[in-house]
Amino acid sequence: MLNKSLKRFTVYAGIVLACSIPVYYLAIRELWQYELDEHNIILTAEAGREDSYLIIGAITLLTVFFFALILVGFVWLNRKISSRLWRPFYQTLEKIKAFDLTSNTTVHFEPGNVIEFEELNTSINKLLESNIAAFRQQKEFTENASHELQTPLAIVQSKLDLLLQDGALSSAQSQIIEETNNALSRVSRINKNLLLLAKIENQQFLDKQQINISEPLQEVLDLLSDLLEGRTIEANINPICIVEGNRILIEIMLTNLLMNSLRHTEPGVKIMVYLSVAELIISNQGNYPLDAVKLFRRFSTASGQTPGSGLGLSIVEQICSRYGWAVEYKFTEQQHQFSVRF
Repeated sequence: MLNKSLKRFTVYAGIVLACSIPVYYLAIRELWQYELDEHNIILTAEAGREDSYLIIGAITLLTVFFFALILVGFVWLNRKISSRLWRPFYQTLEKIKAFDLTSNTTVHFEPGNVIEFEELNTSINKLLESNIAAFRQQKEFTENASHELQTPLAIVQSKLDLLLQDGALSSAQSQIIEETNNALSRVSRINKNLLLLAKIENQQFLDKQQINISEPLQEVLDLLSDLLEGRTIEANINPICIVEGNRILIEIMLTNLLMNSLRHTEPGVKIMVYLSVAELIISNQGNYPLDAVKLFRRFSTASGQTPGSGLGLSIVEQICSRYGWAVEYKFTEQQHQFSVRF
């Protein structure tokens, strides 16, 4: 806005300058001729031309000098006043940019003397407070609901297991109970993941320590060796990759990433795991790219062919966001590739 105003002012001042020079010249020439006539002074044509050129040159130089002086002074004064006048606005803007809804911190605006900016800060404060309150209520509801559902889900699963042991059941009844139990197990996993997400957002994993991530990665690979079902894992792990974080969350992140690769890998296909001092890359062959837009959203399955609970990668994204790590998905040369830069 300031640059636009300065451009307009410069163009306007240039037009005024261009118009003022001939006006000054005509006025001074008439005054000069009046003085000559009053004192009965007669100049030759050549001397008159020289005087005219001298007058035009002097007027032009003086006008340009004062014009430049006024323009520089105006620009400096305008910037000085504008920077002081708009300082509260830019302070408010910086605080809004730095605001994070998941950080559980409120924004405090410094009081100022401009009524309009004070009204703006008041309106923004009300909006942020209502959003923070709604976000906290949503998190509390998710955590409370997930926590309260755990006990009845466990009871129902236990009753179904007992019912399956009843010898009087027919094969069709056993099949129905088993399918119900499988569906209930999936609901239980979703419920546990929701509870985990709520705990992460509520910052209940506050303890941090220096962890060599190659050790939990190798442990997770060993645990998943029984689930390969014809798949193979080729691991190139740097023995030392130190990160700072919670070991439980790091193990969950690694497990979810590897389980996601297993889910999208056909039997007989190789999964590549590469760990350097600053990056983890997990890649596997694929025929079609995953939906990158929905990939890290909650309850969104990136592939219709291999649906999951829709929370595993969302948990990965939350963990990486918590520690300032960058998680990224790419599909190049028929390869799914998930990378985490520490």
